[in-house]
Amino acid sequence: MEPLGALPAQLARLAQEERAPLQGALDLAHAVLAHRVGVRRAEVLAHEGGDLVVVARAGEAGPVPGACAVLPLRHGGTELGLLHLHGGDPSAVDPVLGAVVDHHLAVALRDVVASREQAELHRVTDAVRRLFEEGARAVSVEAAGRLLAAVTADVLGAERTAVMLVDPDTRITHVLGIGLPEGLEQELAAGLVGRLARDSPAWRRATDSGGPEVVDDATTAAVRPGGFVQTLGVRSYVSLPLMSAEGLVGNAVCGDVTRRRDWTAADRVLAQRLALQGAVVVDNARLRELERAHLRQLEHRAFHDQLTGLPNRAALLGSLGDALDPVTGNGRVALLLIDLDGFKRVNDTLGHHTGDVLLQQVAARLLALLPAGATAARLGGDELAVALTGPAAEDAAGLARAVHDRLGEPYEIEDRTVRTGASVGIAHAPRHATDVTGLLRAADEAMYRAKRGRGGPREARGR
Repeated sequence: MEPLGALPAQLARLAQEERAPLQGALDLAHAVLAHRVGVRRAEVLAHEGGDLVVVARAGEAGPVPGACAVLPLRHGGTELGLLHLHGGDPSAVDPVLGAVVDHHLAVALRDVVASREQAELHRVTDAVRRLFEEGARAVSVEAAGRLLAAVTADVLGAERTAVMLVDPDTRITHVLGIGLPEGLEQELAAGLVGRLARDSPAWRRATDSGGPEVVDDATTAAVRPGGFVQTLGVRSYVSLPLMSAEGLVGNAVCGDVTRRRDWTAADRVLAQRLALQGAVVVDNARLRELERAHLRQLEHRAFHDQLTGLPNRAALLGSLGDALDPVTGNGRVALLLIDLDGFKRVNDTLGHHTGDVLLQQVAARLLALLPAGATAARLGGDELAVALTGPAAEDAAGLARAVHDRLGEPYEIEDRTVRTGASVGIAHAPRHATDVTGLLRAADEAMYRAKRGRGGPREARGR
């Protein structure tokens, strides 16, 4: 029988010589315990969240008949884990020997636990840092949802990921796949877009909890038949709600299809952290999305006429300036200036409301006539314009005749027939002018000649 005195020295030497001595210490302890009391397998289990995880094993594999002794491994008054001894007669272990083994295994386990905690801290920190760094560039809830799903799938090592987004009524608007087999994203979208997410048990659980759902076995989870989880085909999954200040706006699901997975306590903690931080990223993206939409709206108002929806004078001048730029412009520009004949009479006799409706119908007719490369604008009152660039400028006269004829046809406004005409002036660059002011002046002169002559469009006189 190996003397007890040799074991403490061997364990102490192992602790000094090896960087991570837990497995070596367990091997030595098992060899002694197997010899003395017939222990066939020894295992060290560490507390990880609410779970016990085997971190070292020595001896036989597979089932071991007989008793199993469970010994706590404590260090500094804190229980770090347990020592399981299978087979033999663990109750016959000498108390001094047991104390020596427990002490050295607890010290070694402390280092393992600290190392695992540090590694887990780095994993969580890195994931959160990536989420915020990349999330700062997400300009929509869709982009933020994709990012949260991608980061979660990456750090959890999940095989499939998909994101579902909803409108305020929880009607599904988008289904986005990340790394899915060809055709699966389309299948998900075809089966889910337009349906109400609140009809799904999984969605209701996400709404109630506000946190992630971690499922080891998807067959035991209450999900909607043919819904998100079933169509995605995962056997184990993590579902992360996409929260914003307005509530739940979607959820991301990542999981495995080739195996049933037992998610660890560390995985659950990570999912909770990502769901919490992901809510901030999603909400910030939503605010940026609203801000961009507001800016687009302001920009549209700044450069469009509110009554007709056509670009306004500022937009037209900018478009002409770009086209006439000697460096970036194409050089070929034509301008039609249009003034409605009889518009004041319509306003005076039928009212401004009728005049407004008439302008809207004029704008619609004008837009229907425009070829590629043409832009229509309302300059103010009853004055409109069309700018043509590139090849479209060559047939300015043909378009002017079409505009003159079409705008002169009767309009039906609230059971009344309203008639007006259109005087059209045409100017070309560089034939009649080389700058915006000159082109406007030339087209304006031609338009007044057309109004006086009442014989159709007129072209500007040469310089």
